[in-house]
Amino acid sequence: MFGKAHINEQDLERIRKLRIFDDEFLREVFDGEHSSDAVAAAELVLNIIFDRNDIKIIKMICQREIKGIEGHSVKLDIMAEDCDNKLYDIEIQREDKGELPLRARYNSSLMDTILLPEGTDYSKLISTYVIFFTEKDMVGDGLPIHHYEMRDNETGNLLGDERHIIFVNGDNKDTNTRLGKLIHDFKCTSADNMYYPELAKRVRHFKETEGGVESMSRLLEDMRNEAAREASILMAIEIWREDGYSELEIEKKAVFKFGITAGEANEYMSKKSA
Repeated sequence: MFGKAHINEQDLERIRKLRIFDDEFLREVFDGEHSSDAVAAAELVLNIIFDRNDIKIIKMICQREIKGIEGHSVKLDIMAEDCDNKLYDIEIQREDKGELPLRARYNSSLMDTILLPEGTDYSKLISTYVIFFTEKDMVGDGLPIHHYEMRDNETGNLLGDERHIIFVNGDNKDTNTRLGKLIHDFKCTSADNMYYPELAKRVRHFKETEGGVESMSRLLEDMRNEAAREASILMAIEIWREDGYSELEIEKKAVFKFGITAGEANEYMSKKSA
């Protein structure tokens, strides 16, 4: 096919099985800071979700890290701004851990922190949309999409804070609709079976071209290295706890030993104790 003898067969098989519904692959497909094809694919997604044909993205970045006030950070899968000054966060949620509404709330609040630097007037806040593609029907009513906004319980009137949270049902199998076709394509492993050429072109690049496959192979290697590093940090935290160190002492030891921030240390410590 092409010069890929240096890529092991396990990685090649994993790349063949990847879908847009796999978040590591989603970020590659829509990594559009310098790719007009990725921007076109993201515009397609937004136009389908909002049942429009005129949404144009002027800025897009993948894996944008935003830090909270207390150091808890979130990496947004895809963040995009359109020509109408609306900001979108597009996320993949594979598992139902019962925390989706709270995650959406947190992501929405963090988006506001980058929109409103200290000293900026509140009128500068723009409309934000947190969009979660859930692999299963997490709401459980069979509807293809749910759009949430703040309302007055007494009158039903919208608050008008311009904050929107959207859950897209990944269990939607109705390919007679644009949204159903989109979900189908998100779950495809082969570009040949996709409805939308904008998505097929991006998937084909990462699965069938030399540069794309090599890029995915490097990503998988980075993921293995990160997983090994995380395992080392979590094991050290467990050992320090068994040795009787306080949580504050463990935080300081993790920062010194692994070169991470106090906030990151606390995230690892919470993960271990969960």
